[in-house]
Amino acid sequence: MAARKSTRTGSLFAGLVACAAVLALAGTAHAGDGVQYDRTCTYTYVNKKVGDNEQWAITWEIYGGVTGNVLKLDGSAPSFIECELTSEDDTNEYFDCYGADACTSTPCGDTQWTLIGTDISIPLTFFLPSGADPLSPFDACVPSA
Repeated sequence: MAARKSTRTGSLFAGLVACAAVLALAGTAHAGDGVQYDRTCTYTYVNKKVGDNEQWAITWEIYGGVTGNVLKLDGSAPSFIECELTSEDDTNEYFDCYGADACTSTPCGDTQWTLIGTDISIPLTFFLPSGADPLSPFDACVPSA
């Protein structure tokens, strides 16, 4: 069982590290890509194709953490990510990210999460709709009354 977990964790780790590298270079929109603010203008929901093999469906707390799903376009099981904001500059946020496969039986918990990487750089523009100013993202949203 330990060997199986190690292999699964290794493939999750390798896949998500590769995705983080691709994500850092992301900039081109694909059909089906989209970003939407939540009703309070404190989060964005991001659904974007990353690389050739993955669709990311994530939630970004503006100037905060990231959570979500990485869907494989080959139909294999999704992965899940949680990223903690560690720092930022005018164009990027930097995260410590963790990944997990789907929980197949309970109990589920923190032992299923693996560190993907530290100080992963993601451009602020990845999290925002086209035309939104990364230095003033709240200006591009009107909260619900």
